[in-house]
Amino acid sequence: MLLAAMSTPPTAHAAQFSWEVLNQKTVTAASGVAYRKYQLKTTRGTMTLHTVQIDPMSSYALMPVIANNQVGTVAPVSELASEVGAVAAINGGFFDTGKTRLPVGLVKIKRRIIFEQFLNRAVLGIDEGGQLHFDRFRLHSYLYIPSIDSATPIHGYNRPRKDKELVVYTPEFGPTTRTNEWGVEIVLHRISPEKVDEPFILLEPDRYIATNVSHMDTAIPSDGVVLSIHLPALKELSWPGRVVAGVEMQLKSNVPAGWESFPYLLGGGPLLLKDGRDVLDPKIEQFGSYFNGPNARTAVGRTATDKNLIVVVDKTGGARGVSWEELMMICRDLLKCTDAMGFDGGGSSTMYVGDEVVNQPAGGAQRKVANILAVVPFESFI
Repeated sequence: MLLAAMSTPPTAHAAQFSWEVLNQKTVTAASGVAYRKYQLKTTRGTMTLHTVQIDPMSSYALMPVIANNQVGTVAPVSELASEVGAVAAINGGFFDTGKTRLPVGLVKIKRRIIFEQFLNRAVLGIDEGGQLHFDRFRLHSYLYIPSIDSATPIHGYNRPRKDKELVVYTPEFGPTTRTNEWGVEIVLHRISPEKVDEPFILLEPDRYIATNVSHMDTAIPSDGVVLSIHLPALKELSWPGRVVAGVEMQLKSNVPAGWESFPYLLGGGPLLLKDGRDVLDPKIEQFGSYFNGPNARTAVGRTATDKNLIVVVDKTGGARGVSWEELMMICRDLLKCTDAMGFDGGGSSTMYVGDEVVNQPAGGAQRKVANILAVVPFESFI
């Protein structure tokens, strides 16, 4: 049975935005995992703040989960959380709510990059021990062939191949690449690590060997990937004629130093705090003015004592949510975060705790989302 406690912390103030905590409810979601609901009176009206705090000594960790284990699909936060045995969860990164439903930002699950990041936006990195890391970067990936010392840019992951592109397809795209005859596809099988869930202490790049060549709609191996190269791009490359079965190929990317072995990456934005500093800059992350006003918001952060937090602010109440600057102040001054970043907000903002959605989604019901950030037992994380 969940145990609840009531308390009233003191008033808190910031330079352009101030608030008073009217009341606070704390519920134990699991050992070392606490859900807190704050009622705040702010300079713009009342608001509700939901947080889940994970103690560093708990046996739980944050882990990204993609809908239905397949890009281009969506599902409710509660459904995805229940499927992985999560004790809590929030919605994750931005995604195309139209036809494609593809992510807008970097996604890496158990060592395998499954979607790209073209924009210079915030990325959450989760290391082998479940610790959170925050940075802002644009992903550049490339294919490296050691035997001929050749590097070729990768233009994308798990999306339709465009003119003059090399696209990588992983099992998360589906059973086949669904491509046309205007390309060549090289099937690669993983040789090291043998499985994506091998111990995360391995620092070497993902290594594959070429096994066969196809020309359209190629089956994607469960233990590998398919390189799909548009014919005009193929003509500009020098190495395809030298690739035979058994040739080793490696997939590499420009993640920040030390991030190479992180099993999980999830893009979002904007970056709010880093190393105790306010680094909010929506313009550099190419967020339009539409995103800057008050709205329901979702965020993730960590404190100086290595406590991890997930955060949702409802749109209900007189304040009608928060701006990014106001959320940064709340994370820094009320929640004592040293590092924090935002995720998709508005109608997507959802927090699930125990077996229920605890906030009031802006659309009146859960929006189906492309991915979530789930609080799971550490044995599920690894």
